[in-house]
Amino acid sequence: MQISANKNRQQHFAEFMLVTVTLFWGATFPIVKEAIELLPVMAFLWIRFALAAVLLAFMAGRAGFATLDKRGWRKGILLGTLLSFAYLFQTFGLERTSSANAGFLTGLNVVWVPLLAGPLLKKPAAFGAKIGVGIALLGLVLLTWHTPWSLNLGDMLVLICSLFVALHILGLDRFTEGYDARALTFVQIATMAVLCCLGSLIFEPVSWPRAWPTSLVSAFLITALLATAYAFWAMTRFQRLTTPTRAALIYTLEPVWAAIFSVWLLGEKLTSMAWAGGCLIVGGMLFAEAWPLLSRKNSRLHVEPDLNV
Repeated sequence: MQISANKNRQQHFAEFMLVTVTLFWGATFPIVKEAIELLPVMAFLWIRFALAAVLLAFMAGRAGFATLDKRGWRKGILLGTLLSFAYLFQTFGLERTSSANAGFLTGLNVVWVPLLAGPLLKKPAAFGAKIGVGIALLGLVLLTWHTPWSLNLGDMLVLICSLFVALHILGLDRFTEGYDARALTFVQIATMAVLCCLGSLIFEPVSWPRAWPTSLVSAFLITALLATAYAFWAMTRFQRLTTPTRAALIYTLEPVWAAIFSVWLLGEKLTSMAWAGGCLIVGGMLFAEAWPLLSRKNSRLHVEPDLNV
C-alpha cells in the first residue's frame, strides 16, 4: 500500500510539473508572434534554441552526459528532429493565423497521441482516457469555431505541427528511460538549434538580429529559459512517470493558456463558444483523471459478500 501511495504521489507531482510546462508554452504564442515580426522565423528559432542548449549543457554537467551512450545521442537527435519540424510548422503557421488559433490547433496533438500509441507503442488508450479525449476534442472544435471554422494556410501548418508534437510525446515515452533528463534534453534542443541555423543560413535574408529592442530580448529570454530549457527538461524528466494519453490530456491546457495570454497581451477577442471549448478541455482532463477512481469504487461496491464469514 505504501509503495502504491508513493507511486501515486510521484505521478501526481509529475503531472503538476507538466501543467507548468503548458503555462509557459501558452504564454509564448503571443510573445513569439510579435518577435517574428522583427526577425525571420528560423533565425529566431535557432538563437532561442542555442541559448537554451547552453543552459542545459551547464545543468547536465559531466555526470549527466556520462549517462548518454551512442544510442542515447541517436535517440536525442531523433527526438530533436521531430521537435524541429513541430516548431517550424507551428511558427510559420503563427505568421499566418492568430496567436489563439495557433494555440488551439497545436492542442490537437491530444487526438493524435491515443490514436498512435496503440500501433506504435502497443499501449491502447483506456476507456476513460478515450472519453476524455473525445470531450477535449469537442472543446478544441468549439475553441476554433470562432473563426468561423475554416483552415487557412496558417491553420493547416499548425495542424501538421500537432502531428509532430504527438510523435515527440510518444518518442519521450519510448526513448527516455535510463538517461539523464538534462543531457537528453540538451541533445534535442542542440539538434533543433543546428537544423534551424542551417535553414536560416540557406533560406533567410538574415540569420542574426540587426537590432536588439527590449521586446526581442525579452522574447529570447522567456522562450529560451522557461518555454524551452525548463519545459523540455520537465517533459523528459516527468512525462515517463505518467501515460502518453494522460500527458496528452494535460497538454490540452496549452491552448487554454494561449487564449488567456493572447487576450491579455495582444487584445485578441474570444467568443463565449471559445471559452466553453476551454472548459470542455479541462473537463476532458478531469474525466480521464477521475475515471480510474470511479471504476475502483464501483468494483468495490459490487464485490460479492463472503458467505463463509
